[in-house]
Amino acid sequence: MTDFHKARQGPGSPETVEAVTAVVAALETEIDAILTRFHLSERDASDLLREILLLAIYRWDQIANHEIWLLATLRRACVRRLLRQSPPEA
Repeated sequence: MTDFHKARQGPGSPETVEAVTAVVAALETEIDAILTRFHLSERDASDLLREILLLAIYRWDQIANHEIWLLATLRRACVRRLLRQSPPEA
């Protein structure tokens, strides 16, 4: 069982998990484009997306625009990961 499916047993209701799943399905092309743009490995992309989806489930009722939040959070997470991997400039 994945962490995403375990969330069904946590604070996120099954309805919330279904709503997140529907938004992710609708944004699949945009999500793939962001992950591709940042050249993440398949594993890194999967880990990052899993973290963001779990966060979305926990915060779903507090998010005003789910689509914008999801894409913006994913972009910011990719930038942070990229900056952590880049060596500091001398």
